Amino acid sequence: MKLAYFAAPALLIGLAAAVAGTPEEDYVAARDAATAKIKKIEAKNPDADISKINKSALAALEKRLQAIIGPVAIKPYPEKGRMEYDSLSEGELGADGLDGLRFGKDGDGPQLVVTTDGLLETWLKRPRDWGTKKGKRPSIDEALANAEFYTFAVGQDAALTKTADIPIAKPEGATFAVALLGGWAQDDGPNPIQDIVLAVRREGKVYIASERAKAYKPIPACDASLKAAEAKADVIFKKYQASGAKDEKIFNDYTQTREKGDADFRACYRQRAPGEAFFPALVKEAQEIADRFGGK
Repeated sequence: MKLAYFAAPALLIGLAAAVAGTPEEDYVAARDAATAKIKKIEAKNPDADISKINKSALAALEKRLQAIIGPVAIKPYPEKGRMEYDSLSEGELGADGLDGLRFGKDGDGPQLVVTTDGLLETWLKRPRDWGTKKGKRPSIDEALANAEFYTFAVGQDAALTKTADIPIAKPEGATFAVALLGGWAQDDGPNPIQDIVLAVRREGKVYIASERAKAYKPIPACDASLKAAEAKADVIFKKYQASGAKDEKIFNDYTQTREKGDADFRACYRQRAPGEAFFPALVKEAQEIADRFGGK
């Protein structure tokens, strides 16, 4: 009888170990459960105040992520990160952000988001209207090479539009690295503020950095092309106003002219940038940022 008595706890421990998930799986399960709870509350009462539930759930999820990702002892970033998103209410701004921690002060300055291969794989499986190709979701490397990924994953309240690719070498110990020049904005058109945005995969973690591009310079020929397109679009818009803002065909022509002008401008910049005098300094700048995440 004594043997049976002592065997029971051991059996229970074994069963618990069998059903327990990894820390990443437990995090995803907790996040999905909290999201479902809030969704159920809002379905019953769309005006329900879920702020306290949301705050409590996010604090618990952040604690789990802190344990999974850990501190980041990399300058110039803060050692402790915070949740990348700030809402679990579907449809709210910031509710669909990457499952990771952001290391960086609010506002301008170097920003770093860190997640894991496992969490990113799971995040990429969630329904999205980008990155699909014949129903197939992108791999991690394919996603990181797609500028649109950064808008959905870490854009918060702005979209990233790529201006040019920046060739960099993989830092020591990294399995993948990519960098681009682009601007964060809430509308289309030229953006005088350009960032270096890059991603590095190393030892099961994904580092996504964004930082103001100090070496960036405009290219006059590309700016001239854009200004000409904008002037053409302005003429079309005046025609639209003259129609009493009723002729949708003219308005569509205006929109398409603006979009083409913007696309042509970026194509011009991507083609000419590698031959510009400032470009080597821009590449060096991006490489120095990427190397922060390499081995020593």
